[in-house]
Amino acid sequence: MADYIIYLIAFFIAAPFIASWLVYQFSLIMGTRKRKAFHRAINWTTIFYIAAVGFEFMIVFDVQIWGIMMAVLLGILAVLILLQWKLNSEVVFGKAFKILWRFSFLLFFFLYVILIIIGVGKFVIY
Repeated sequence: MADYIIYLIAFFIAAPFIASWLVYQFSLIMGTRKRKAFHRAINWTTIFYIAAVGFEFMIVFDVQIWGIMMAVLLGILAVLILLQWKLNSEVVFGKAFKILWRFSFLLFFFLYVILIIIGVGKFVIY
């Protein structure tokens, strides 16, 4: 049974857009509005896009960037917290994490698509 769970997680890391679509469809079936279902799909599948980008970098460029990715995410979080402090003089960590998480989805989705194109191009050329 544990093997099936591991295979399922590996599949969703290899193809996170399928996980996003499944979460979106499941949310719609549960009766949520389309906009809320979309946000739920983004929130639940961002981690798959982050993992997919890390593994794609290892496959396409033979480089591990896990530490760099975490440092960039922590840097972005620090900037968000500083901006909150300067603009509001009150820091709400929950709001900063929510903004970081949604920004991470956009960033890693974009990187995922770019790396897929580069990987296919590299495979075709060689």
